[in-house]
Amino acid sequence: MSNLMRGLVGGVASLGVVGTGVGLYAAQAPEHAASQVVVDDTAEILHEPTLLEGIEDIRFHAPTDVAVFTHRGGEEALTDDRALNDAVLAHARESRTEWLSADEQKWADDLYIFAVDPEGRLVGTYFGENRAVNEDAQLDIQEETKDDLGDGRWTEGAIRGVEEAADVMNAPFMRSDGGIGLTVMGSLATVAGAGTWLGVGLHRARRSRKARAEADERMASVVRDYETTELHARLIPEESRYGGLMLGRYDEYRQGFRELTDLGNEARSIRERDYDKASSLERLTAYRDKARELDHLDDVIADTAALLNRDRAWPDAWQRQVAPVREDLEAVGPLLESELDDDVRGLPEAQELREYSSRALARLDQLRGELESRAISPDDALDELRSTRDELSGHLDRLAGVVAQELDDESERTLMQDAMTKERRRRRREPTILSASNPMWTWYAVSSFLNGYSRGTSEVEQSRSSSSGGSTSGYSGGGSFSGAGSSSRF
Repeated sequence: MSNLMRGLVGGVASLGVVGTGVGLYAAQAPEHAASQVVVDDTAEILHEPTLLEGIEDIRFHAPTDVAVFTHRGGEEALTDDRALNDAVLAHARESRTEWLSADEQKWADDLYIFAVDPEGRLVGTYFGENRAVNEDAQLDIQEETKDDLGDGRWTEGAIRGVEEAADVMNAPFMRSDGGIGLTVMGSLATVAGAGTWLGVGLHRARRSRKARAEADERMASVVRDYETTELHARLIPEESRYGGLMLGRYDEYRQGFRELTDLGNEARSIRERDYDKASSLERLTAYRDKARELDHLDDVIADTAALLNRDRAWPDAWQRQVAPVREDLEAVGPLLESELDDDVRGLPEAQELREYSSRALARLDQLRGELESRAISPDDALDELRSTRDELSGHLDRLAGVVAQELDDESERTLMQDAMTKERRRRRREPTILSASNPMWTWYAVSSFLNGYSRGTSEVEQSRSSSSGGSTSGYSGGGSFSGAGSSSRF
């Protein structure tokens, strides 16, 4: 049933009360695209094209300038709840004076700022006076982003932060919580059911459209590359250990291509007015996920053929296999030098991790030379990459095991252990030969260690201060600045 029909049926069911409310709700839907979008990604964590594309589809109740700011707050931000607030204000005063009002005491009118500190685990929302919302609404916006941000999906979290703010800034009464609540009370349970029904339908339809658009784009790429992927698969040597594994994945690829074709046909048969149905969202999401999987897998099959046959493209293919391993190893230095507390950096396990990362980075350079001179086979080189990841995981596991023991209080040790274990268990996927040929293989990434440590440290600090970890307002270094906005931990 379309969203329009949902509204009509709801109106009849509630004897006109919900019909009036739904009509006003729909008529007052946001219709303005962002007036301008500014991205100051000083932390270098966003994929700007995806971010801009996502914001382009968002509609506001009034013309709004959108700013997205990222900042690395370092160790201090782990204990200073207002660190991100101060960082946003400092950035505005130094580089973005147009974000400030004429007297520089508030944020400029028509402005919304979404900010993230990946090191301090802080997310902030800031508003021009004519776009301001109350603190509960600010915290609600921030809460909606925390699943994405907690998993390191920074771009997706930023898009969600803008999208959620657009829904509430300058929202007419009938689209506010109060308006919806009044409508619900007006016709008791029937009205509540109809209002919820419509809201769920609108949300599903929006997610369905996004899933369909991405799936269509990725499917077009898969179809375009299908014959080339088949050729690459024919070139993969069966006698190779990784070649044999990837040929097995190629069989899955061909079966997946047929599934993707069926899902694409099914998606095209779903009428847009039915996008609000749970079944439609489920099928369109399955279509998108399958298209994502195959779009990554055909690239890996191409890299496998190039590397195992040492054709002209093998150096680039090898670089794509090495890049995520090198990135993890290179992250060890900053982790131990600036992102962990002094008492943790001095642990023997930390020193062992540092020494291992240095040796492993040097070995990666040697591997490239040995491949060029044919002193090592591609299979053996890939085995070394996997061993490197496994050994790095072991060192991180040992360090994680002693981090919590450095805390004196048992409840604090439990908080730290739980936070680090939760991050350790998150599955990671990469478009690499190692990951694709062994889908069940897992490893402990430095980013997962840091996320767990940061989350655990934040929870320990909140426990010590008996704070709920909710919204924090104000600017500790901001003098008389009184702009609307707040931040919270994720």
